[in-house]
Amino acid sequence: MKKSLLLMAALLLVGCTATKPESSSTASPPPITRSSSTSSPTTSAEASGESCREKASGPKTMSYAERSGAEQNLTSLDVYLPPGCGLAPVLMWVHGGGWRRGDKSNGMKQKVAWAESLGAALVSVNYRLTTSDSGVQWPDHGQDVAAAVAWVQQNGPAEGLDPTKLTLIGHSAGAHLVAIVATDQALLTTAGADPAKVSCVVALDFSFDLASAPADKMIDDAFGTDPQVIASASPNVQIERNGAPSARFLIATRGGRGRVADAQAFVDLVNTSGGSAELVDASPYTHNQVSTQLGAADDTLVTPAVSEFVQSCN
Repeated sequence: MKKSLLLMAALLLVGCTATKPESSSTASPPPITRSSSTSSPTTSAEASGESCREKASGPKTMSYAERSGAEQNLTSLDVYLPPGCGLAPVLMWVHGGGWRRGDKSNGMKQKVAWAESLGAALVSVNYRLTTSDSGVQWPDHGQDVAAAVAWVQQNGPAEGLDPTKLTLIGHSAGAHLVAIVATDQALLTTAGADPAKVSCVVALDFSFDLASAPADKMIDDAFGTDPQVIASASPNVQIERNGAPSARFLIATRGGRGRVADAQAFVDLVNTSGGSAELVDASPYTHNQVSTQLGAADDTLVTPAVSEFVQSCN
């Protein structure tokens, strides 16, 4: 009888040990998936000798081109990396300012946090500006942005960037620049970039038909007054000449009927030419708010649409 009791107690102890719950560490969420891995990011990083980023980093300022007579800052970009392993999708930000002012560092804190929430790197680009004494005029601005795209495609992997998942985002004059480099593919190829590797373009509140725009000193200063030059610098004209770009477009607009009609006409042109474009109504935001609200936690007009679009691209 005593032996039977001892045997039963031993069996009970074995059963308790077998049903011990797993430690909480096995239930933690996996790291952000990166396209450089076909298994888990951590396994890939360990196998290749890469180190994972435990926290976000940046800005790391890099020069993407050398231009005679230009300050080095004007041909540089800032790289902000999210936490994670492997190569991060890239959101390239091109600031506005009428092609004559602005800087890659302006308003970045919110946008960097937003990019990080998407598991993406943010690359903020400067370009030469048209000022009274700079001698800078079109196509200088476009050539600079194209050179920045080429830099990401050629040097991105060494900096933790995935050049195959590249989305261009610009506001105002920056919206024009990201649209024109995606539609006038000669700008990219001349710079050494591959247009087919630009996945998507987000253009925030700008006119795409410079040739039909009302007289504007800002446009005259940046592009001159030659109608042929201005037409060539218009994204809609480039599509009419060369067909739809390979990149998908998301356009956000607001303001008067003429501005909205211009954006709608561009979207229609892309789609009827065999491309893909969609329009977001950013009313009642002001022109500046279309940029300053991007990434804001309380924004319900622009950020959700852009976030969904970017994630569908990557």
